[in-house]
Amino acid sequence: MTKLFHLASLLAVAAFGFTATLATTTGAKEMFEGKTVRVVIGYAAGGGYDRYGRQVARHIGKHLPGKPNVVAVNMPGAGGLKVVNYLYNIAPKDGTNFGIFARGAALFAFSHGAKHVRYDPLKLTWIGTSSSYKGEAYMLAVRKDTGMTSFKDLQKSGKVLNFAATGAGSDGHDIPLVLRSVLNINAQVVRGYPGGNTLYLAVDRGEMDARMVGISSVQTARPGWLKKDTPVNFVMQFATKTRLPQFPNVPTAQELVTNEDDRALISMLETPFFMARPFAGPPGMPADRVKILRDAFMAAHADPAYKREAKKLRLLVSAASGAEVQKLVEKLAKTPKKLFDRYSAILANPKSKLRKVNWIKVSGIVTKTGKKGRFAFMIDGKGKAQKARMRGRYTKVKIGGEKAKSKAVMVGMNCNIWWEGPKSTPGRVECAK
Repeated sequence: MTKLFHLASLLAVAAFGFTATLATTTGAKEMFEGKTVRVVIGYAAGGGYDRYGRQVARHIGKHLPGKPNVVAVNMPGAGGLKVVNYLYNIAPKDGTNFGIFARGAALFAFSHGAKHVRYDPLKLTWIGTSSSYKGEAYMLAVRKDTGMTSFKDLQKSGKVLNFAATGAGSDGHDIPLVLRSVLNINAQVVRGYPGGNTLYLAVDRGEMDARMVGISSVQTARPGWLKKDTPVNFVMQFATKTRLPQFPNVPTAQELVTNEDDRALISMLETPFFMARPFAGPPGMPADRVKILRDAFMAAHADPAYKREAKKLRLLVSAASGAEVQKLVEKLAKTPKKLFDRYSAILANPKSKLRKVNWIKVSGIVTKTGKKGRFAFMIDGKGKAQKARMRGRYTKVKIGGEKAKSKAVMVGMNCNIWWEGPKSTPGRVECAK
């Protein structure tokens, strides 16, 4: 009788466990089935964050219970912070909204507390990061014709090195300023370039002497910089704890600093790179939904289909979990106030210059339009079609004398174009209707 009772008890426990698991699975399915999940991207279409955001949107759906529809939505503004403010203050907390934004969002909030910050990084629901910067480094590239072959040359030389940058708040703008202060290099940051490709062109043309750039970007956008006849020297590695194998003789920033205060400042600035492509959701999300999203996020990155597509798109993938990202944010939050104050003081008076552009005005007939502002035109309606690309706020577009978006430029239009030459980004495009 006792044995029979014991067996019945075991069967009852097993049945309860199966029922509980079934209920949990069914509940998870109901959370997302028939829903639309939005992956909100803090930048305009075409950039690195956009590519990573859309890659996740394409693949995470099949790893979510209920197989919801997943869409990517661009929400640019405030240097990528508009999305963080939206997620923190407006987005529903049911797991149907999460997004990707600037890796420096947490550092910016802790160190600046500017008017654009209406969120607490510690309370965001961190889903994960598509890149933890494994096998990557943020390199300091300097033109060979400057005569600089090592970082020591930069420190010893009295020559001013002009660094190309997009704008204040970008890594390419702020990090050279910190290096100038901490490692005593004569750096002059010149801001105002519209995007990554124009930074490469500025260095290629000799217009600028140097820039900061991720090595994966170089591998895809400027492989010639890695060949023997390269026009640049790489003299420092940032955001890597050890030297990359392909650059055994190039020191890391951590190796170059000479005291603990400087090392701590460099370490603080490197931390956001280890969550290089962060995704987060609203604060206060139910724990079960957080787990589902985090598990689906990691499963998507492990999916062979995701990996194949990422390789085709040349995306560096070294995913880390939401829990790991949370630890990095907590590390930043514990940074001594004196380091934040020192960082803020460096950026308070950057002395960076706005680039001066010698615009070339041409007139032409639009022969082709494409995605992300790309278009072609024939100057004076003759000769070979020239290519250019309009970019968001940088290119001012008018059609028939009225402000317009780049997509309003159509084939057959006669336009006046202010540009810097073939494949450049125009500052103005004015077309007749």
